[in-house]
Amino acid sequence: MKRMWNVAALGAVIVIGLGTFAVDATEPKAEWALDISSNPSVWEDAVVEVTYGTEDDVAQWFEVTTDESRITSNLNYIAEGLRYRERLNEGERSIHRQMNGMTYAESIRTEDGYIGVGQNGMKEFIVFTQEDGEKLSTFSFDASDSKIYDIMNGVWSGVFLHDDQLNLIYRDGYDGEEKTMLATFDQAMNEVSVKEVNMDKGFITQVINTNRFYATDVSSQVTETRYISVGVSSYEVIREGEEEINVEDPDPGLFAYDTKTGKVVQLAEGQGFWDYTVSGHNLFALNEDGEELVIDLNTGKQTTREVLDSVDHAFYENGRLYQTRQAKDGVVIDVYEDGKQISSAAITPENEEARDMLKQIDVDVRQK
Repeated sequence: MKRMWNVAALGAVIVIGLGTFAVDATEPKAEWALDISSNPSVWEDAVVEVTYGTEDDVAQWFEVTTDESRITSNLNYIAEGLRYRERLNEGERSIHRQMNGMTYAESIRTEDGYIGVGQNGMKEFIVFTQEDGEKLSTFSFDASDSKIYDIMNGVWSGVFLHDDQLNLIYRDGYDGEEKTMLATFDQAMNEVSVKEVNMDKGFITQVINTNRFYATDVSSQVTETRYISVGVSSYEVIREGEEEINVEDPDPGLFAYDTKTGKVVQLAEGQGFWDYTVSGHNLFALNEDGEELVIDLNTGKQTTREVLDSVDHAFYENGRLYQTRQAKDGVVIDVYEDGKQISSAAITPENEEARDMLKQIDVDVRQK
């Protein structure tokens, strides 16, 4: 199977002989500040992740909030596990435990909580749902059923809801011979139907807003829509001597699975995109010219708006668009919502160690 298996839970302590492996790398190093220029409320639940690395130096990672700057690279397992636990509310902890107890799992977040699929080795296929953000229910399918076995042995791309039914998109087969398949579970979760997804070329590699394994930090809440935003790839054949190698290559443009026709359609083509996300019933995508394309995933209607004069690094988080740009004394972060700038802040160095790193840092933002 072309999937990573769960070897150790996040925060686990590795015991070597009689000793515990716990390297303390939290000695004082670079320190950063988040200087907010406008609309501080945007940053109340935000964490700025700062990454530093060059060919000659060891990479370092930091988290910066309105309250603190802390190094997060090379932490000991106990400290990192406790820190991650702090990030999860009680409802997220229960779904984290559920997904972490499986050898592989994927989920999405709905209004009531998480819903998803997982597996217990190659013995059971499990569907789990969360009600009111707390109570968990599970439904198991025996892998002795050939249909269930084929699903478990496939390469999972992600899950989505349609007509209150859970769907899993996966690939059957490998290296140019695969087919994109759709497994649909009825509302009682005791029956599953499987069909092939109609595609002109390539295969689906991801369903947007799917949480993978125990990474329950995809913040976007899923809304049921006609078009399900997906990533599509094709194989490029590379020849090395007499050998032919299939290399997976993402197809340019924006794609969606049409729940009405059962086909994959191209929503936008002929341009490159820096990043894209789904929020509510809309797909937002930023093209290389600094324009934001907004697509209604119920109707397919498209609108375009100018949002950036120039693009250095831009990405989406929780439905908002962030742009970062290097300045003399730091990295400026501008925040956009509905095509308008709503806030600006900067990551600035607080000591000499940070100033030495400034020109080689990358910045991202996530919600707590």
